[in-house]
Amino acid sequence: MNLQALQHISKAAQILADDCQIIVLGSASLLASFPELGRPDGPLASTFDADLCPRPFDETTGKMLEEALGESHAFHARHGYHADILRDTILETLPPGWQERLIPVPGCANVLAIDSHDLAAAKLMAGRPKDIALLKILCHNHIVRPELTQQRLDSIPKSEKWIILSARAFAEVFATSGDP
Repeated sequence: MNLQALQHISKAAQILADDCQIIVLGSASLLASFPELGRPDGPLASTFDADLCPRPFDETTGKMLEEALGESHAFHARHGYHADILRDTILETLPPGWQERLIPVPGCANVLAIDSHDLAAAKLMAGRPKDIALLKILCHNHIVRPELTQQRLDSIPKSEKWIILSARAFAEVFATSGDP
């Protein structure tokens, strides 16, 4: 995915859900601040989806967006990328204050992306190998800083199990960063 693809799919979502704000989550959200990550040699070049959450969310709008822009539908077949439409309950998993840190997607009215450190905290909570690999790249390229990522991660309410799992993921990502 590159910035142009994100803009294209975001504008399509905005046209269909014109009474909604569109929040970009997931890896594609990085393109709002770091479009270079979508270059052919960049870490997002092999990403073919954008996680979009319409706000306010309702099932009819979500279903319409999924049918129009989702995987294995006509938009995907024509353009080679698609939207994963997320329910607004996903927003509850983000660090408190995420709304104040939203980044406008360039060229897209009423489309906002989550901040890179909020994304990093969410990906550490998920802890999937692909998330850890991306975060290592972001750390290496100084796109996410350990201290700010740790603050955001610590601010997310979680059980003891998730504290331990996210701490392990954090250590794996930032163990060799050389930063304080």
